[in-house]
Amino acid sequence: MKKVIAGFLLAAGLSTAALAAEKTETIQVSGWHCGGCAAKTESALKDVKGVTTVLADRNKKSVTVTYDDSKVKRADLEKAITDSGFSAN
Repeated sequence: MKKVIAGFLLAAGLSTAALAAEKTETIQVSGWHCGGCAAKTESALKDVKGVTTVLADRNKKSVTVTYDDSKVKRADLEKAITDSGFSAN
């Protein structure tokens, strides 16, 4: 019986991992006026658990974020941007 339960738990864990998907989104940011602003937002997003990469583009006033969508939602990314002092569009 223990083997059956262990097998079930293993299968459930693997299926949950299979549902996790890496997602990449580009988010427009307003309020930046210098490279330091973009770096501040980039740093705040990198601190979000589940975010794997962040690239801020000061000229386009946007950030491109790659993250595990089973751990992070778009609202979490927008909150990090807002908490860094800027607005996500």
